[in-house]
Amino acid sequence: MRLEQRDSYLRRFASRVRELRQDDRGAWIALEASAFYPTSGGQPHDTGRLAGAAVTDVALADGEVWHRLEGPAPEPGSEVEGVIDWDRRYRHMQRHSAQHLLSQAFVRVSAGFDTRSVSLRGSDCTLDLAGEPDDDALTAAEELVNTFAYAALPIVSFEVDERDVGDYPLRRAPKVRGRIRLVAMGDLEVAACGGTHLAGTAEAAPIKLLGSERVRGGLRRVTFRAGWDALDDYRAKHALAAGLVRRFSAPLPEVASRVERLEADAAEARAALRAERGERADELAERLLTGAGERGGVRLVAAEVDPAMLEPLSELLMQREATVALLAAREGARAQLSFVRGPGSSVDVLPALRAALSELGGRGGGKPERAQGAGPNVDAVERALRSAVEALALP
Repeated sequence: MRLEQRDSYLRRFASRVRELRQDDRGAWIALEASAFYPTSGGQPHDTGRLAGAAVTDVALADGEVWHRLEGPAPEPGSEVEGVIDWDRRYRHMQRHSAQHLLSQAFVRVSAGFDTRSVSLRGSDCTLDLAGEPDDDALTAAEELVNTFAYAALPIVSFEVDERDVGDYPLRRAPKVRGRIRLVAMGDLEVAACGGTHLAGTAEAAPIKLLGSERVRGGLRRVTFRAGWDALDDYRAKHALAAGLVRRFSAPLPEVASRVERLEADAAEARAALRAERGERADELAERLLTGAGERGGVRLVAAEVDPAMLEPLSELLMQREATVALLAAREGARAQLSFVRGPGSSVDVLPALRAALSELGGRGGGKPERAQGAGPNVDAVERALRSAVEALALP
């Protein structure tokens, strides 16, 4: 076993440089013995320092551990000290041990909830499970996995020959041959695994499920956090909850009902605002149509309007027979355009939009009956509308 597989708590070690290689990413070195974990099995690599240079990547190739360095690379044969980034390593140990416990919890809830793949790349870790566990199964698994953790079971690793693997109740068959490293968590879980692990299950606690979703292959992806990552998540959510309690001047159990009332009030206010805008849009549409001239058999409206009226006016004028409307609005540092035609008209408004956008320095698109766009040259709105009218080429 490698150094980190013998002792996952090893933070410093000394070794000699066996080989140095260079590629387009920089220097890579191999050591006579290394405690850096290389990316494997869903668990990310360690980081840290070697001979003072930062270790930014660790990879396993043909049984050799290679370390990507940022900084001066030591020469082959030189003795170096390695220092592991302990916070990163320990969180990986918590995630990985928690994953074993959680996978075991799911198969104990139902034998069909088999773990097909895992990802431990970040604080939010995932299991992809067969068997479609429902909410009740997720709750049962969460309670069970924390029962396992708080039992404070010892976690040990050891090697066996592949012909002896059948003597152990493995959750799944090993993927390697020859000498096989097994990780045992009390009499609860035994699995073939090359990753770093805790000394006891209690160090993985608490283990919190955050949600699930369906993914390809008919699998259910369960997201979880463990140990310090779970505490970070709780701390953030507690701060959010405390802020809501202060904001609403209400105890936490009442915050949800307060939010529901606010949502209802907001929905009522939005409905009233839509109704008011609809009335205003009706009135404005009639005024614009009254003042519109007729060209080429259509009533042509070209006007700058309030930004709040742009959408409702477009909807109304698009329903008016033999009408073409070229509407513009200025909102902040952007000018918006909405060009539409009503039934009974074959006018294509896209050429008008392109002409207007060339004046506004903007972009847009649409269909012959409705096109929209925007641009930053807000001072050119009047010129843009004139160019749009000319581009229609109506007699």
